[in-house]
Amino acid sequence: MNSLRARLFATTLAALALTLALTIAIGAVLTRRQVDRSQAVSIARRADDLAQDRRQNVNYKRQNRVVGGVRIMIEPRRSFRTVVPDVNKSSDGVVTYEGAKQLYSYRTLPHLGLVLLRPASLQAAAWRPFLGDLLLAALAGVVLAAVLSFVVARSISRPIRRVAAATRALAADESHEPLPTGGTTELASLAQAFNQMTEQLAASRQAERDFLLSVSHELKTPLTAIRGYSEGLADGAFEADEAARIISLEAGRLERLVRDLLDLARMNRSEFSVQREPLDLAEVAREAVRRHEAAAQEFGVALTAAGDETWVDADADRVLQVTSNLVENALRETPAGGAVTVRAEPGRLFVTDTGPGIRAEDIPHAFERFYLYDKADKDRPLGSGLGLAIVKQLSTAMGGEVSVRSSAAGTTFEVRLRPHLQGVDDLEVGTGQPAERV
Repeated sequence: MNSLRARLFATTLAALALTLALTIAIGAVLTRRQVDRSQAVSIARRADDLAQDRRQNVNYKRQNRVVGGVRIMIEPRRSFRTVVPDVNKSSDGVVTYEGAKQLYSYRTLPHLGLVLLRPASLQAAAWRPFLGDLLLAALAGVVLAAVLSFVVARSISRPIRRVAAATRALAADESHEPLPTGGTTELASLAQAFNQMTEQLAASRQAERDFLLSVSHELKTPLTAIRGYSEGLADGAFEADEAARIISLEAGRLERLVRDLLDLARMNRSEFSVQREPLDLAEVAREAVRRHEAAAQEFGVALTAAGDETWVDADADRVLQVTSNLVENALRETPAGGAVTVRAEPGRLFVTDTGPGIRAEDIPHAFERFYLYDKADKDRPLGSGLGLAIVKQLSTAMGGEVSVRSSAAGTTFEVRLRPHLQGVDDLEVGTGQPAERV
């Protein structure tokens, strides 16, 4: 009896059978009591009728006879002292007469007494037919209970079996139709939850496949370039300086890709820490500009920082990494003669460029891995394709969020972080709270 249906069937049937047995027991007791009362009322009524008849007919005689299983005795009252409690008072009840338990009804007559006796054993015979009817009804109830138990058990186990079969198919990466969501509320909720899980798992698997394909492609590109230039250098097809420059450039690109992949893997496994400490966003903006001034000059792009001192609670290294990724992305997208501005405002950091902008249909996907990578200007050094995804992950980990808006005049990325509300003094700067695992 390991199946759920068998256990439900047995449990439901047992519960119904116990209920029926209890009902029969109670019914039998109540029926017997009712029969006892009916028999007592019947013999008392008969005693009243005989007593009334004898009182109206003064010529009656003493007697002691059995009529219809009832002993009728008319004797001097003193003869019944061992039979009834009080020979001078009418009464009803149960008494032992001649060694047998008897129902009696005693009525007083002029100078005499009237007693009707009926064996108590006859009561069982009176209520046994009712007991038979109860048992027959119970048998019919058991059969009906068995049918209902089977139907209920099957109605519960069938949807669960469908979920089990669908789970096995899902584990084997096989396709299957969505589960029906009918039936009871709980089973419908189970089917809906499973269907939602299936959809999310399918989306996750597809995203994983796309990610692996993208990573394979991006790893292959610099490796192919490195191999080609190294072989060409060995064959004398390239100048040493040119080959070294390209190999160094592609190796740096490969290093950035591997580093970003490791960062994403650590974030997904929650193995990196985030500090909560007072941080001046204006100083972060200035530091990001200092780090990328050389690249901006090489691209012919004006890179500036703006904004007054404004404090947030965040991780200085992580905020700088977010800002640097956004600045690198902006420099790659901004044509020569354009400008990139890093601006700090209370609780917010903006990175704005004067590039061609992002198409409206691409904005919802801007922070997806490699989504905007193939749309970048190929004349500029490309990143890993993971920079914006890392920006999204880090911003969320610090309790903030990042968004983007774009037009033909340029693109603006906005990072919102938690403002520092308690004030900052010289002792607080650089002293953060214990690292939080995220």
